Amino acid sequence: MRTPRTALLLIGSPKPGASSSESLGAYLLEELEKRGVTTQTLKVANAVRTEEATEGLHAAVAAADLLVLSFPLYIDSLPAPAIRALELIAARRAGRQAEAGDGPAAGEGSAFVAICQSGFPEVDHSEVALKICRHFSESAGFEWVGGLILAGGGMVDGRPLRDLRGMMRSAVRALDLTAEELAAGRPVPDEAVKLMAKPALPAFGYRFMANWGWRSQIKKHGEGAALEAQPYA
Repeated sequence: MRTPRTALLLIGSPKPGASSSESLGAYLLEELEKRGVTTQTLKVANAVRTEEATEGLHAAVAAADLLVLSFPLYIDSLPAPAIRALELIAARRAGRQAEAGDGPAAGEGSAFVAICQSGFPEVDHSEVALKICRHFSESAGFEWVGGLILAGGGMVDGRPLRDLRGMMRSAVRALDLTAEELAAGRPVPDEAVKLMAKPALPAFGYRFMANWGWRSQIKKHGEGAALEAQPYA
């Protein structure tokens, strides 16, 4: 991996507003900026909406030494807009490689890192999604430099990570270590992977809080409906 001068964050969440994926990616980019890396951020849901926006995506990818994809887990995979963005990027890079023949294609040598967060309290649900990211990276000609998995991402809830330093201290430390290594031209360290995977709450505590949240919403918006109701059973 070469020392990056520029980094591009692709936010894979389709949410129009703030998201936990954006919170994690934004924190990493802020730390990279502190270490002299110029950064840019794009939301993939917007980037694949029109041909003009997609061309902007391709230009941003070609200009980046480091590509960061931060996304939520959707049924063991990536959200549809994120998948579409990766397909478009891979196709464009394949075309550029074909034009270049035996020479290097534009953007060759760029590195790719992924951050996956999910609402599950276990990290193993996200392992397939990271394998998908690694496969994309290798097939599209990027250098795969690692991935991070955050379980219990609902605790972030789209808030700036700096406001959650106590509760999310392991994730913050993981991203600090990742930024330090990436900025120096090194892959995501194993210590960062382990820290990011460390639960902020025990699984039973996370489930209790999640169920309490659902029940609170049912009480507020459900007009007396029971959470366990099965009207079509």
